[in-house]
Amino acid sequence: MGDVVSGRWDDKKEGSSNTGGEEPPGDHPMEARVAALEKAIPEIRERLARVETKLDNVEKNMATKSDVEALRGSISTDVQKVVSDSTWRFVQISAVLAGLAFTAAKFIHP
Repeated sequence: MGDVVSGRWDDKKEGSSNTGGEEPPGDHPMEARVAALEKAIPEIRERLARVETKLDNVEKNMATKSDVEALRGSISTDVQKVVSDSTWRFVQISAVLAGLAFTAAKFIHP
């Protein structure tokens, strides 16, 4: 208990600080860091405002879950239709070519 200082806070000597005697008051590295951060605050706020503006624009143009589901259903239907149409065209062209080949074979070899 020898380290305990008795008395009130306001009766300490004038000019003493709570730095433990290692550094003079007002010359602490933390104060320089805080001053640098305070100096950078306007630029940080400006950048934050730009980010918020861009985020607002992104949110306005963002698709909702229902939009994506509707688009997914539409694309699925379109793909199935294209595959079906392509299959029937292939079958039709194959039948025409087979008919032409058999007709040509009849005329070549009577």
